[in-house]
Amino acid sequence: MMKNDFTKYVLALETHNAGDIAFIKSLLDAEGIIYFIQGENVSPYLFNALSMRVMVDKDQAEEVKIILKDIKLSYSYNIEEDSNNNE
Repeated sequence: MMKNDFTKYVLALETHNAGDIAFIKSLLDAEGIIYFIQGENVSPYLFNALSMRVMVDKDQAEEVKIILKDIKLSYSYNIEEDSNNNE
């Protein structure tokens, strides 16, 4: 059975703003974080109807939470904020 590499990624953040994505990518690149942006190439063509999702290596997820914790973005959905509201 072939292992699916996508299972090692977790959602860190969602946004509809390409400027936010550029900023987040620069932060993650500077820290050597392994990530990909789901929907980055599709969202602009659909008038931003779909969000762009920052997917990070699950082994680095805690580090990413610390990196992104205090930044203020124009429009985003932080998965950590939602999980705190459900507890």
